[in-house]
Amino acid sequence: MMEVEYYPLSSIEKSRAIMVDFFDIWQETLAKKSLPGRFIHVESNFAEYGLSDHYSFQHTAVQYATCLQQLMAAVRA
Repeated sequence: MMEVEYYPLSSIEKSRAIMVDFFDIWQETLAKKSLPGRFIHVESNFAEYGLSDHYSFQHTAVQYATCLQQLMAAVRA
C-alpha cells in the first residue's frame, strides 16, 4: 500500500518539478524490485476537466488523480 498526501500547489512549474521527482523515486523503487517496464509521467490535459489556464488547487487534484491512476495501471499490468 502507498499513501499519498495531498498538498495544493501554487503553480504548474512547482507541480511539474514535484511530479518529476516523484516519478524518479517511483522508477528507482521499481528498478530495485526488478519489476518490468518503465513508469513515465503523462501530462494532464486540464481542458478535459473544464479547467482554465489559470492554475488552481483543482489542477493539482487532477494531477494527483492522474498520477494515482497511472500507478494503479502499472501495478495491474
